[in-house]
Amino acid sequence: EQFVPWNGSSFHFSTAASPGEKKNVPQPQRAGESSAVAANTNSADVAPSSSSNANNNLARNLAELSKARLSALVVSTTAFGFLSAGPSALAVASVPTFVAASLGTALCASSAATFNQIFEVERDRQMKRTKNRPLVTGAVSKDFAVGVGCLTGASGGMLLGLGTDPVTTMLGLGNIGLYAGLYTYMKPRSEANTWVGAVVGAVPPVMGWTAATGGSLFDAEAIMLGSTLFLWQFPHFFALNWMYRKDYERGGFSMVAVNDPHGDRTAGLIK
Repeated sequence: EQFVPWNGSSFHFSTAASPGEKKNVPQPQRAGESSAVAANTNSADVAPSSSSNANNNLARNLAELSKARLSALVVSTTAFGFLSAGPSALAVASVPTFVAASLGTALCASSAATFNQIFEVERDRQMKRTKNRPLVTGAVSKDFAVGVGCLTGASGGMLLGLGTDPVTTMLGLGNIGLYAGLYTYMKPRSEANTWVGAVVGAVPPVMGWTAATGGSLFDAEAIMLGSTLFLWQFPHFFALNWMYRKDYERGGFSMVAVNDPHGDRTAGLIK
């Protein structure tokens, strides 16, 4: 290497090859080649990531529409009701019925939750705890949600009809109407909506029992299961009402806690 003058004032190192030494000279790229390679590289990196993000978003939106955590709790009570029938429910021959009852209940619960959000989207928009639901944010369209509600409801009813018995099927489909219909209608109109909601929660364990016993709806055990779940829900419901009373008021819902500024009625009902 040697110093070579440049512009008469500064210097740089020359790396000229000595005689007989080969020098690696970069080959010129054709016009547009560099950008094309970069574009291909970027698209190869971005495409799988975009697809993965879209799938994750879809799964998250479906879980929100179906209130997946609540639906999972509902299914657990159905499973408990089924297994409460005793040894016959634990037999291998009962496994297909157990699966049909559990999955059918899950699909019906998802349908009810989806239709509830369709009807309450404007009220959900006013509440802090529901303002990020997919229908409120526009992450999914109303038509998409209606499609999900219809598909899960129909498939849930079909699964119950084919895999269990007419009584269990009637209870599953009826609970969609009770939750998405009467309960949702009453929420902004009457405090009694809480009692209707408790009936909705009491039905799934009864469905488990009827599926295991071939439709024995009025057995003492079925009545006891339903009554236990009906009463168990009130402390939870009223405590939740009180915790979010300001939010429910913003949404325009008629809840006991909204009309109970000092909490006396709420405390009395929880006791």
